[in-house]
Amino acid sequence: MWRLVRIALLGLGVACAPVSKEGSDSSQSIPTTSASGASSGDTAGKPASAEPTAQIRFDKMEHDFGRIREGEKVSYRFKVTNPGTVPLRIIDVKPSCGCTAPAWTKEPIPPGGEGFVEVVFDSQGRSGEQMKTVTVFANTDPPSHLLRFRGEVIPAKQ
Repeated sequence: MWRLVRIALLGLGVACAPVSKEGSDSSQSIPTTSASGASSGDTAGKPASAEPTAQIRFDKMEHDFGRIREGEKVSYRFKVTNPGTVPLRIIDVKPSCGCTAPAWTKEPIPPGGEGFVEVVFDSQGRSGEQMKTVTVFANTDPPSHLLRFRGEVIPAKQ
């Protein structure tokens, strides 16, 4: 997310920078940007960084834990594969709630390789239907991917 904000701010700074015609070299030009945000140069549709982007594939985008007893901690490991040609780096994983703890493959996943994103849900203090998300940030285009999980928390007997 921060990477996107930095790229947007950098683009805004370049777009708003004054251009002086005095002493300028006509061989250097700044590509114009269309309304869709694509550059009119050869870099249209490519990320702003010079680094090539990886590809990411998940075994599934949503997991259902079913019925969970309140206070129980449950986990699920999403399988990640890299179908691309450059190493895949999972940069960060952000949960939507403090009740979820993520873990993920920290080292780069080589082309054709596998990794994981694991979520651990703590049902303490929760009841009823629960729907949570984790956002996976990677060196991909787009850079963020949303994984979901759900479950029904059954109140503990008193």
